[in-house]
Amino acid sequence: MTPDEISTLLRRTASGLDVRDAPVEEIVRTGRRRARRRIVAQVAGTVAAVAVVAVLVPLGIGKRPIAPAAAPTCAAEVAPAVLPEWARTGFTAPEPTMPYVLGDGGHIAAILFGPLTSPPEPGRNNKILWVAREPASPGPLLITARRSPDDPPVVREVPGGPGPSGVDLPTPGCWTLDLRWGERTDTVRLNYLPG
Repeated sequence: MTPDEISTLLRRTASGLDVRDAPVEEIVRTGRRRARRRIVAQVAGTVAAVAVVAVLVPLGIGKRPIAPAAAPTCAAEVAPAVLPEWARTGFTAPEPTMPYVLGDGGHIAAILFGPLTSPPEPGRNNKILWVAREPASPGPLLITARRSPDDPPVVREVPGGPGPSGVDLPTPGCWTLDLRWGERTDTVRLNYLPG
């Protein structure tokens, strides 16, 4: 309701009463002054709150400490599971079950034929069948492996791109493998047991 509407309402109400010279104008002026003071107080409070936030946020006051993200881990043992439909080429069962690790981006699967060991066990290979979800331009599958971000990389190459391979790594542990084939990339973490 606007001040003019209030003034009109007060005049009508006062005219119905037997009150002489009701101080309508005085009441309206007082109401307007109070409304202005209220608005000024609200604006001043808002400006003060914005100023406090502007000072405290750059200082980091009021922030909750952010815990560092946990490093991705490897599964100690990769249990057999039904392969994704796109990774079943060459398998005869309608729903083949094999141990596999899916890339972080879901672009590649590392199908494991037995536990991976470092060094490889005598008479065994660290056989991994790499299956890409979508075809890529021809070229090798390049593997850059690290046990931690600070370690120097270990580089391996699978000629011809994703497919059968034997990937040996120098020490046991959880390895992060950054993969590149054609224009595609993905990351897989694999656990190598002591051989």
